[in-house]
Amino acid sequence: MKRLRSKGKSCVQTEIVETKNCMVVDNHHHELKSKDEIRSLRKNLIDWYDSNKRNLQWRDLAKHRDPNIRGYSVLVSEIMLQQTQVATVKSYYSRWIEKWPDFTSLSQATLEEVNTLWSGLGYYSRGRRLYEAARKVVFEMDGKMPQKAEQLQKRLPGVGPYTAAAIGSIAFNEPVGLVDGNVIRVITRLCSIGADTSKKSVVDVIWKLANELVDPEKPGDFNQAIMELGATVCAPKSPACQSCPVSSLCRANRRATHYSTGCPTDIEDVPGCSLCLPIDQSWVGTDGVTNYPRKAKKSAAKIARNMVLIVERTAKESASNEYLLWQRPVNGLLANLWEFPSFPSHRWSDDLNESSELTNALDQSKSLLTGRAIERCQYVADVYHQFSHIDQTYGVYRVVVSPCEDADDDVLALPDHYQGFRWLNARQIAEAAVSTAMKKVFRAFTQNVNGSGSRSSSSSLKRKTKSKETGTVSKKQMTLQSFFKSDQTQ
Repeated sequence: MKRLRSKGKSCVQTEIVETKNCMVVDNHHHELKSKDEIRSLRKNLIDWYDSNKRNLQWRDLAKHRDPNIRGYSVLVSEIMLQQTQVATVKSYYSRWIEKWPDFTSLSQATLEEVNTLWSGLGYYSRGRRLYEAARKVVFEMDGKMPQKAEQLQKRLPGVGPYTAAAIGSIAFNEPVGLVDGNVIRVITRLCSIGADTSKKSVVDVIWKLANELVDPEKPGDFNQAIMELGATVCAPKSPACQSCPVSSLCRANRRATHYSTGCPTDIEDVPGCSLCLPIDQSWVGTDGVTNYPRKAKKSAAKIARNMVLIVERTAKESASNEYLLWQRPVNGLLANLWEFPSFPSHRWSDDLNESSELTNALDQSKSLLTGRAIERCQYVADVYHQFSHIDQTYGVYRVVVSPCEDADDDVLALPDHYQGFRWLNARQIAEAAVSTAMKKVFRAFTQNVNGSGSRSSSSSLKRKTKSKETGTVSKKQMTLQSFFKSDQTQ
């Protein structure tokens, strides 16, 4: 085995170890060069954070005298912030802490209450796991949560490596680094890592760097600072490098500056280096620091269409309308949430006959509502909703059923694993554990049916008019009666 040093300006500190069967690259050039640089990074970053950090409620609670309150406040905030922006989380966090300020109060809640408060925040399994973690701390750990990242990850449901490191460092001053999307962006630019960040081997390198860079004296402040930098300065598309407290240490910034000024650069990519930009995705000068990070393109989202039946009846006691909802299974997408009955549809484009879906909606209504006479089955609107991996369209149908002598005598044919059903009025629906998608569906329904001032009007909806507020594409309504009439005239 012999060692060869790369020639020229390309990653001059890289050593390539050549063996009989393979070539391994020693990636020292993707690290800060000295202890002085690391000390400078820590100081500059924490000083900047002290002067520029956003005022967020969970940061104040993370300094509470009670270690359990500190840990709880960070746990709640970090779980809520997964895949969700700070601006959205702030109001949810405030309501949550007001209702359940500690593990004990949360452990005494019901899952239904948790889902109701979480409604609209998305990724609903997070709320359930928070609830399960609280019950575990109270009933299995004598009310005391673990304080080390390793134990937090091992013993609390829903706590992965990132969340465990965040709690350990921020709440309990444990000197561990952490890695989230913001940290990946900062470190890949700081150390000119151009490899695909969706690969585990690359993420492992970034974790190693995060643990080396974290300030052992102020790990919580350092970790919050590097995340804050990624969220507010080192942005994905328009980074404010002129405002960055560590730009002088950033290899991506140095390479971009050399390119823009026409100066020779000492940072180039070495073929075979596992962390440099790949040969087929080389440096693009006009992209500057946004050449980093690189990640594989997301797979195309699945396209799905469902029929949603807004089944409506008149309540005897109040003469107001009530609507049928059923509860989803305990596991899977939108687990335990309430929704309007929904069924897969095979109408995938406007070229297919809308009346066939209307007929299907009627058939599903008859199968669902055993013993009830259906007075009307009417198309209302299309509602679009984007899940993380599904482009979902809901075809919304209004189904009016005859009054029942005894409301408790309703019998429904529920799908397997669905947990039950309820009749709720509009106010109760607004307060129930209902997903954002179903809220959009009901909003479109009320706007297009009740909001028109005529509950039987079929001409009040414009064809193909998309609403930004509701995500609807409204079309000319077809009632069950008009469908059969048009069928007879053909």
